[in-house]
Amino acid sequence: MVRLTLWPLLSLLVVFLTWVTCISANEETLDNQLDMTRCSGMYEKSAIPGGTDPYVTLKWRSDSKDDAAVAIFEWKDIVKIGHEEKNDQNKIYICDDDAIKNKYCPESQRNNFIVPENETSIVTHFFNASSKGTLKTIRYPIEKTGYYCAVAFPIPFDNKESEYFVTVDWRNPYGELPAAEYPKLPFYGFLSLVYLAIGIFWMTLSIMYWREILPVQNYISGVVLFLMLEMAFNWGYWENYNTYGRSSTFLIIFVAVLNAGRNSISFFMLLIVCMGYGVVKPTLGNTMNKCRALAATHFLFGIIYASGTMLLDPDAANPLVLLVIFPLAFTMTIFYIWTIQSITITLQTLEIRKQSVKALMYKRLYRLLVFSVTVLGVFFFINMFNYLHREDPEWISTYWLWRWFLLDGWLNILYLIVFCVILVIWRPTKNNKRYPLD
Repeated sequence: MVRLTLWPLLSLLVVFLTWVTCISANEETLDNQLDMTRCSGMYEKSAIPGGTDPYVTLKWRSDSKDDAAVAIFEWKDIVKIGHEEKNDQNKIYICDDDAIKNKYCPESQRNNFIVPENETSIVTHFFNASSKGTLKTIRYPIEKTGYYCAVAFPIPFDNKESEYFVTVDWRNPYGELPAAEYPKLPFYGFLSLVYLAIGIFWMTLSIMYWREILPVQNYISGVVLFLMLEMAFNWGYWENYNTYGRSSTFLIIFVAVLNAGRNSISFFMLLIVCMGYGVVKPTLGNTMNKCRALAATHFLFGIIYASGTMLLDPDAANPLVLLVIFPLAFTMTIFYIWTIQSITITLQTLEIRKQSVKALMYKRLYRLLVFSVTVLGVFFFINMFNYLHREDPEWISTYWLWRWFLLDGWLNILYLIVFCVILVIWRPTKNNKRYPLD
């Protein structure tokens, strides 16, 4: 009889790999040496307009030398697998001779996972390496959106040297992207259209009032064009991934460089605006060169950070991780402190001059900065909470649906809100002459 001395062993196997498999490719391998369990989110057909029938398949590789029992199930059904005796921490998963003798499972389940009879939500199968006539591929249709797992145990279970290979193929209704990453495809497609509309809006105003354009508005025009390009390439990266089933090295590097550029240009523009460039001061003199140098340094550190996140394992206790994160955090802190100091000084100057219209503009900008910092703080604590629960299997089984938003989506939405407010405040108008120096 196969007894696992720790009842939650199967759960631990799932948890150990689930964080990685949320972003893994469609095809994965189960074996006795490295990975006995793989999990992934799956979408039902109706969740994707025009989608195909989703399914999970397990395929027995011909180079396997030993037998294995496999199962495919939705995460919530894990409690149905195996036999647990009352007042006993052990749980029996495989239907062997002892399990049949004790009537924990019927003869029909021999060498398979123990599941309730007539259970249709869990598919089990025994791959016999020595038999050429047994089924080599099993298919599990996905009826509803959920978190699904595939597991393979050696037969007999105590054979630690067992050598088998089972290929798991996750087929969602939309294409090749992992389910946890799929929302990014329509999300960046939507943002691309939004920034295109913003570009058209800003270009129209700039053409209408081109004689009234302020120097700072030229910088804003450059940021608008840059954002249109960046979002288009972001969407292109995920579309390419969804089509070909693999991440394009060229595109991911290009997108990382664009993202670093977007952040640097945005911080630079916000800093010079808060310094009153073109509104309170006609020029920043040598200070402008310092701002450009800080932006260039931040851009360089942003590329290093992006490269580091691709090449280094963030979960590994590696001091190189700090070398990647610290420089970017340092320049970002300088930007933040300098920006707050600058807008405070600009507001004081405007109040002394009693320039109420200009002061109102900067007061709105100040409130916007406070709002953005508050939102950043809130989401920081939310992500800290999520990190603390990263090994909770019940939490992971639902987290995969909105993980992309907490890690990536909300930052883009916050940026869009802040940027749109700045565009509205500093948009070209026929009254632009009210804002430059008197």
